[in-house]
Parts: sequence; C-alpha cells; structure tokens
Amino acid sequence: MGISFGEDNIEVIESNFNNIYKSRIRTSKEGVLEQVLSGLESVNQFLGTNYKLSKIYFSPFDISTNRIYSGLIAALIRHYHSGNEFKEV
Repeated sequence: MGISFGEDNIEVIESNFNNIYKSRIRTSKEGVLEQVLSGLESVNQFLGTNYKLSKIYFSPFDISTNRIYSGLIAALIRHYHSGNEFKEV
C-alpha cells in the first residue's frame, strides 16, 4: 500500500500487474477506502492530528481480511508522525 498526503478528494488507485490472472482479484477499491478511512480516523484521534490523504495505492490481489489496511495506514502515519522518512520505490 502507498499513500499521498493532501487536501483533495481521495483517489484510490489499483496497481496493475500484467502477469497475474485478473480472476484472482480479492480486494475492491471500496473495501480499501473504507478500511483506510477507519484506520486514519483512529490514528488521527490517537495522535491528536488531522492527517488527510489524496491518494491510496494498493494491489487488488492482496487479501484484505482482518482489516489489514486499517493497520497499515496507522503504521504509516505513526512512522511519518515520528519524523521518520519514506523512500519512494
């Protein structure tokens, strides 16, 4: 998962992997967005912040069980909030 911070409406972007069968899609844009917004709200409340996102990048072939994206966004925000850096790949 990847994110971009911003003030605009959130755009959810599926990564495109040409060598994977399209029938293996396990995660929807809607499901990812719901989980990310839930996790973002929780981490903002915990940290007393108001981080906002403009883009969410994800693989539709990942399994989204156990609210994995809620946990991922919380980990990313905490990492950033602590002053740590990210490397774009």
